[in-house]
Amino acid sequence: MSLFDSLRWAFASGAEFLRGLRRNPLGELRAGWGKPVERNRDMELIRMYHDLVAEPEATVDETTWRDLAGDEVFAKLDRTRSLPGRQVLYHQMRTYIWDDARLAERARQYRLFRREAALREEIQLALRPLESRRAGWLAPLLVSPLPERPHHAWRWYALSTLSLGCLVGTYFFPPLFLAVLALLVVNLVINETYGRTITPHYRGFAQIYHLLAIVRNLAQVPDAHGLPQLDAIRAQAPMAADLQKKLGWLARDRSQMGEMATVFIGLLNLAFLLDILAFLRTLEALRRHQPGLVDLLEAVGSLDAAISVASYLEGTPCACEPQLVDERRIEATGLCHPLLADPVGNDLALVGQSALITGSNMAGKTTFIRTVALNVILAQTLHLVLAEKATLPRAIVQSSIRREDHLASGQSYFFAEIARVRTFLEAAEAGPLRLFVIDEVFRGTNTVERIASATAVLRHLGARQLALVTTHDLELQELLGEAYGVFHFEEQVADGGCTFDYRLHPGPTRSRNAIALLRINGYPEAVTDEALRLADQIAATFGDRPDLGAIVREP
Repeated sequence: MSLFDSLRWAFASGAEFLRGLRRNPLGELRAGWGKPVERNRDMELIRMYHDLVAEPEATVDETTWRDLAGDEVFAKLDRTRSLPGRQVLYHQMRTYIWDDARLAERARQYRLFRREAALREEIQLALRPLESRRAGWLAPLLVSPLPERPHHAWRWYALSTLSLGCLVGTYFFPPLFLAVLALLVVNLVINETYGRTITPHYRGFAQIYHLLAIVRNLAQVPDAHGLPQLDAIRAQAPMAADLQKKLGWLARDRSQMGEMATVFIGLLNLAFLLDILAFLRTLEALRRHQPGLVDLLEAVGSLDAAISVASYLEGTPCACEPQLVDERRIEATGLCHPLLADPVGNDLALVGQSALITGSNMAGKTTFIRTVALNVILAQTLHLVLAEKATLPRAIVQSSIRREDHLASGQSYFFAEIARVRTFLEAAEAGPLRLFVIDEVFRGTNTVERIASATAVLRHLGARQLALVTTHDLELQELLGEAYGVFHFEEQVADGGCTFDYRLHPGPTRSRNAIALLRINGYPEAVTDEALRLADQIAATFGDRPDLGAIVREP
């Protein structure tokens, strides 16, 4: 390291130290309570814990998560203080909980942390060592299988000892330097083989040390509220103290070391296999305590996640605890979407019915079905709903909304949709209750086949499960009968403009504003006049709704 680099490093370290002195962590916590947190989120790192521990049958599937803008919703709720807290919160938001007692405990903790400021602040301050992005590597280290201890590991201890002896011996007998070089070559091979196997684990060792320090601090937090996370932490505190002592060399955070220190440690490893020997020394202890360490990671992360949701609820005027039922029933008042700055609350009542929703583009159809689907998920994961009150089904949500052409595979969005809807038909036959959310069903084909296919599929789904479906095909309103409640969104065209109230209205739409919207948007009069003439001609010949009943009849 040059003199200039040394001075620059010293200046940067001093500046960081002064910033730390000026910081007021407690003041920051209080100022940020109930407010969103703007931060750069590495979603690949955040979802790592979920990918490692998720159970597919209890997980919000990838397509549905993307359709409902799950990452953006997560960012809205995320006010965590630690990377493990973000990882656990993400996992919670994507994991259905079928145990009412666990859901009720989550809701109790939100209320507790909103009420007990001193308790939550003490926990948040204790979490500060895990704020760094590097803490994200705790999950793969603790959850993934650790490498096996080689049967010939004793030879590496012997090689390390022999290297040291030969190095010292060169002082008395210089030709031993040739033996030192030979041993360096052997040690290099070992470092490049077994060392490469264990190197990915190094990034997490310093974070394990921080986690164990946090555990020891949280174990001292007085708890008169029966938090199960603190109970689990206190039970593991003796293990945390013992393991901290054994980590030793491996707990060094080498990303914070200077260049000269990094080179020196690299030479020591090359000569004496220090990292490998230290890893072997702690491997059995890590393997023995690995389940307990995972429990600690979950306990610490879930405390952070609960405080985060409590902070979100503090700044959210409309939220409630839902009532969950084992039937096809949705009764909600004032349902809202978390990503809308000024949402319009809508009511929905479905008992034993699915819903068909019509209306023009931009009126709110797709946003509404996303709102319902997202709240059904939040009810069963975080046990909260953005509504005045809500009774919702215990149901796995599956969606088909954000369809795109897959050019690389030569797959059109219509083909992608029929593949997705086929999985709905298969899932509808067995297993738990499902809520299927479909936007513009089969919109990629011709009118007659679209309506015929949509009618057959929706009848099948509606007879067995719940479905929320948007469409422009008014014929479906009559063809589906009583199995589907019909609703619509509408626009108001007046004074050369178009406005939307974003309110869900019962019954079918009677709007014929499409041509008026063309005129408002500057289409030539010749085009809009011709469109009006053709519309009148079609209506006079076939009526407002061409009769496709001859094609699609109730069996």
